[in-house]
Amino acid sequence: MEINCLEKFHELVPFIRAKLKDEEKFREIYYFAFGWAKEEGQKCLRFDIAIGMWQLLFAENRWPLVDQWCKFLQTHHNKSITKDTWYQLLLFIRTVDAQLSNYDPKDSWPYLIDEFVDYLNENNNIINQLNNLKLN
Repeated sequence: MEINCLEKFHELVPFIRAKLKDEEKFREIYYFAFGWAKEEGQKCLRFDIAIGMWQLLFAENRWPLVDQWCKFLQTHHNKSITKDTWYQLLLFIRTVDAQLSNYDPKDSWPYLIDEFVDYLNENNNIINQLNNLKLN
């Protein structure tokens, strides 16, 4: 499968999505996507490209927090994404449930993932407070 431009990647998306149902294939494609999408000679992935790749890779509702993740990055980070963050995000997604009930702040996640969890907790608290005000 030769992919040498974004248009070719888009043409192959249906085929790739079928492969993404297999967890091991998804991991392979996810890891491949980082190296493929980053600019030659760069160690990090451009921010806007990373957002686009996450939206493509997780388009089939594989991770219910992908939109919040992208919004968080757009408002709080807006910098290139390291390979470590890219790889660790997949581990985070596979380890921590969408309600974050099994998230342990003592685990060694990249700072960006820890900040994302804080962001979600703060926003949920704000939403809960607003909902309580509406009920009163």
